[in-house]
Amino acid sequence: MFILVILAYLIVGFIEVVPLVNNGEKSEVMVFSVLFLTAFILSLLLSLGVKVPSPIIPIEKIVDSFIY
Repeated sequence: MFILVILAYLIVGFIEVVPLVNNGEKSEVMVFSVLFLTAFILSLLLSLGVKVPSPIIPIEKIVDSFIY
């Protein structure tokens, strides 16, 4: 299963990054790469059966710190 995840991310990454690079949009490539790499790592961990903790508790703490 993890091989399919890697293959899918390679294909999508190539399709998305090539036009950005050709247009000289370096900042967009950097932002896309960070977000894409984060999503790839999480997807790969999930496909390998690793239990990934939910980010809801830290998000709630951050939101609560702004509200209260």
